[in-house]
Amino acid sequence: MFSLAHTNPTPTVNQLLLLVPLLPLLGSAVVYLLGSKAHALAGWLAVLFSAASFAVVLQLFLGLGDGVYAAELWKWFAVGDFSVSLAFRFDHLAAVMCLVVTGVGSLIHLYAIGYMHEDSNRPRFFSYLNLFLFSMLLLVLGDNLLLMFVGWEGVGLCSYLLIGFWFKEMPNAQAGQKAFVVNRIGDAGFLLGMFCIILLSGTVNFEELRSASAGWSTYWKEIIAGLLFIGAIGKSAQIPLFVWLPDAMAGPTPVSALIHAATMVTAGVYMIARLSFLYEGAPMVLMIITVVGTVTAFVAATIAIVQNDIKKVLAYSTVSQLGYMFMALGAGAFSNGIYHVVTHAFFKACLFMGAGSVIMACHHEQDMRHYGGLWKKMPFTFVTYLVATLAIAGFPFLSGFFSKDQILWTVFSNQGMPANIHVWGAVRLSHVCWGLGLVTALMTAFYMTRSLAMTFFGSYRGHAHPHESPWVVTLPLVLLAIPSAAFGYLYGESLLHYLGAWTRPDMLDHDALHANPLYHSLELISIGVALGGIALSLLFYTQLTGMPARISARLPNIHRFLEHKWWVDELYDALIIRPLRKVSDVLFAVVDRLLIDDALVNGSALFVEANGEVARKMQTGQIRLYSTLMFLGVFFMIVFYLLLRLVPL
Repeated sequence: MFSLAHTNPTPTVNQLLLLVPLLPLLGSAVVYLLGSKAHALAGWLAVLFSAASFAVVLQLFLGLGDGVYAAELWKWFAVGDFSVSLAFRFDHLAAVMCLVVTGVGSLIHLYAIGYMHEDSNRPRFFSYLNLFLFSMLLLVLGDNLLLMFVGWEGVGLCSYLLIGFWFKEMPNAQAGQKAFVVNRIGDAGFLLGMFCIILLSGTVNFEELRSASAGWSTYWKEIIAGLLFIGAIGKSAQIPLFVWLPDAMAGPTPVSALIHAATMVTAGVYMIARLSFLYEGAPMVLMIITVVGTVTAFVAATIAIVQNDIKKVLAYSTVSQLGYMFMALGAGAFSNGIYHVVTHAFFKACLFMGAGSVIMACHHEQDMRHYGGLWKKMPFTFVTYLVATLAIAGFPFLSGFFSKDQILWTVFSNQGMPANIHVWGAVRLSHVCWGLGLVTALMTAFYMTRSLAMTFFGSYRGHAHPHESPWVVTLPLVLLAIPSAAFGYLYGESLLHYLGAWTRPDMLDHDALHANPLYHSLELISIGVALGGIALSLLFYTQLTGMPARISARLPNIHRFLEHKWWVDELYDALIIRPLRKVSDVLFAVVDRLLIDDALVNGSALFVEANGEVARKMQTGQIRLYSTLMFLGVFFMIVFYLLLRLVPL
């Protein structure tokens, strides 16, 4: 059964909407089954299916207007009054996310053809990539919380498969396992929140929840919003569950680009935006989201400053930028969080794929200390990496400048945080978060320019003979560099209006906003911070090249602290992992080996064997022994009977 909501129910639209997730799923199956017979075509088949999905999304987007497309396949299941449909919903929020997922995802698929051309397991790899797109699209298009959770778990499974794709190397397998386990912690919170919703309303459909949640008490809204936020913390790598994301660099670079830019890590941001009607009634949870996002952005940026692995720099940069997105969500500016999701997808995918291009050229060397002077040898990679670096650094009028500046303003203006919360006397908590966000912006400009300078400027310090990558690698870089530079300027305000239902009212009145002198003052401060960070980094890594080493020598404890990533992994290892392993060892030795294996399994077998041995010895085949036993049996029965008759009870 199919139905279409808020538009004319045309079968064509229904079929197109169903094709969006179905095409990548079909591509995953086709590539996996036919890949061994058409090994060289595996990548191109995967690109074909992902690009076809993008084309369908684009057609739906252009015809959507102010309506909503909804397609219902069938009733999934029903238990009493509770039922769930397998149905999709394509509104403005889903349209933006689907365009990013399929568009950027298709470019990553194309890039992967060049990056993985020597790998013998290409069919399996591209099958996983298509499956990843299907899971993310299922998450985005699902019209209810349960279907979203299926996609939520799907991207978790695909991340495990892709991060540990080269599983024969133990660090890769451990990184995949770490991502899977850490995400399960967050998923427990998601499940508990969903169970509470079912208990209160008896539905998981988003539109029905919008109406039902209006009658909930603030207490229940805070509880449910907090539990769901735990799920977002795990999936979107916020403190304290951010430790899996940097380790995800163990996977091939296209996987890093897909996870960090277009799919998995933005799932938590999307989920909160989708349930904005719930979070608007939970002000304390919004405040917590802002604080967690601010601290995550700051901590990850401090770690990125001292990293020498180019992919680790970008990984911690992703964690930091996700923190910015959560700052926007916590400020009640859900559309601004999605705005940064879009711009971040462009420049972060470009950066990761640019880093992969350099890694390919330098024979899989990832240490930036062995790069240098590559701008002459890799001009396309250099120009695109430069544009993406300036965009994420907040260089004026590039895409990252607009989306990040909007976030800082929404946090400063204190719309989504209880206004009576102050720290340090009269200083508002929102202003403290804005200040830390500004410092984070300074560090972002510094460490990203550092990666640019160490990689492309100076003289080459490696041993390989680098050269520019093939066109299947450089073409996606160029196509991503263009929106990294121009999207914010051309379409930023249009995007906020398009997401009007998720946009703070004060952000829609652009005339009043631009007439506000405080807004422009903060904007100028933001520009100064970005330019200062870029200039300082260029000075340190092109002119005063010995200065960073001297600073590290003068501050050895701080440098060691940041180099060891605030000792978070070591802390988890001491407080959680090692105690759990010891408990597991005890349970294995006592419960599994002694109680279950020895006492229950082996013990029962020995008992049966002993009884069988006794019975075997009694069966001698001698008639006189059987007669004697029968006589004794009858004799004892008679004696027992007489005793019962003679002895009164």
